[in-house]
Amino acid sequence: MTRLMGCLITALLFAVGTVPAADVAVAPPPREKTVAPAAVNKMSLTGLPVAKPMFDACLYRYPVGTTNQECQSFVDQGLGMYYSYVWIEAARAFETATILDPNCAYAWLMLHRSLEKWGKSGASVPASPFQSVLGGSMFGKLPDRVGKNSSDYALAIAQKLSTRANPREQLLIKARLQEKGMWPNTPPDQRTKNASQTLDELLTLYPDDEEGWFWRAQIAEGTYGKAPFYKSLLRLNPLNPGANHEFVHFFEAIKRPALGWPYAEGYIASSPGIPHALHMQAHLATRIGKWGPTTDWSWKAIVLQKAYHEYQGVTPREDHQFSHHMETLTRGLVHDGRFEEARQIKKEAESYKYAFRAEWFKMALATKDWAEAEKIVSYYRRSKADGAYYAARLYLERGDTKRASTEIDTLRQAQQARKSDRRLENQLLEVQGRYLCMTGNGDAGLKLFKKLVDATKNDYSHHAWGNGAVLMEEWGIAALDCGNAPEAEEAFQEALAHDMGSVRGALGMWAICDRLGRGDEASRYLKVAQRFWSRANPKDFEMLKADMATRASKLRSSTTAATGDE
Repeated sequence: MTRLMGCLITALLFAVGTVPAADVAVAPPPREKTVAPAAVNKMSLTGLPVAKPMFDACLYRYPVGTTNQECQSFVDQGLGMYYSYVWIEAARAFETATILDPNCAYAWLMLHRSLEKWGKSGASVPASPFQSVLGGSMFGKLPDRVGKNSSDYALAIAQKLSTRANPREQLLIKARLQEKGMWPNTPPDQRTKNASQTLDELLTLYPDDEEGWFWRAQIAEGTYGKAPFYKSLLRLNPLNPGANHEFVHFFEAIKRPALGWPYAEGYIASSPGIPHALHMQAHLATRIGKWGPTTDWSWKAIVLQKAYHEYQGVTPREDHQFSHHMETLTRGLVHDGRFEEARQIKKEAESYKYAFRAEWFKMALATKDWAEAEKIVSYYRRSKADGAYYAARLYLERGDTKRASTEIDTLRQAQQARKSDRRLENQLLEVQGRYLCMTGNGDAGLKLFKKLVDATKNDYSHHAWGNGAVLMEEWGIAALDCGNAPEAEEAFQEALAHDMGSVRGALGMWAICDRLGRGDEASRYLKVAQRFWSRANPKDFEMLKADMATRASKLRSSTTAATGDE
């Protein structure tokens, strides 16, 4: 019997020895025996190679409970990346920090948060068959990793280490556990309230704690609930990356983008080496007409991002921000007439399998690249309505009203079947209005444009990304096509009021003033237009200028008006 038990125990020990390492609870080693990151190929929780230093990418520093300076540096790196939503790098930096000092509780807490945001928490680790059957009697308790995904496991380690953490970190960990419902006596309806009380305690005892102010803001309720906490945080540190970044989103969301601009600049100053900081200003700049700096900053974001990919070994597909950043840069370049640079970005985007067809279509029309425009229309033919809309725009731009009429009929049929689709209704009003103005029924066409502009001019979402003046520009061009000077002037003035970088608005006004003999005004508007497109290819500018002049030739000149001749 004794021999049998010995064989059973030996077999069980052999089985335990073959359990994957992730299933085995390992007590954190003493601080003086930390593992050098270079010795680790792929880390166990993120599955990533260890982080490389990017310590100057963000200026933010938050001292945590560690005596290992490298661990502290990677915690700071992780915080900078977290506050810029670069979840993959935040997770990588925090796990690297836990390797350097496995007893750093705050590194584990932020690893938990980063894994959750990154969406790479993974599945819960099951117990092995022997652990499931004999866990209570043989093992005393199941290992910490069993039954938890990577994010929950990191939080469990943070909780275990909190007894040795400093008082600030203890309260930060407690608040997170309460928020997740993992603290005793925290029912679902009390989670946020209890976590808020814990963070309030932290801020009462340690009013200079930047992490406390940030996380208190994150769980504040109400439209404006977060703002006082971010304001308090920025009084402590005007270059706090988290508060500055969140305020850019905040003021964009409450429809006060101009008030958010100082925080966009503060975010860049706080995180000069992080691409997202250079990008975020565009959320506001394109709404408030700050086209001068926005495109260059967006370009720098892409340059930084490609350098980061090479340095950390990240592919564009792994970088969830890259496509959005490239699309934003494309919008800025097309808006500013920088078509050569836009084509360069287009080539790169296509190599990554990205497609920004709406912007590429605008560029094709602006440069009269009909073959490229036809190619984009072919793609949109996958949808009957979208194909008809883009085809109608192309044919109208080319002056082919007959083919445009067929597409407009198709679009009208689609709109009748989807009468509640506001976007489709607006598209129909736009192309139908242009068509009527080009075919001798200007009054009816301009009436449609007035309806369209009235429906969208106060639509905040419509004005995103520099789109605020687009329909007003189209309205002005349609008015020129039917020879209606007063309405064309109204439309182009509205375009300039809604987008301080509207080159078509400025050139439209130049063409009207030049045609009507208002020379001084014409000269001023031409200088404005040249400033807007100061970095465009001169040939592209002259082509747009000539197009506006040709359309304006349908207006009655001052000489014609005086003599009554046509």
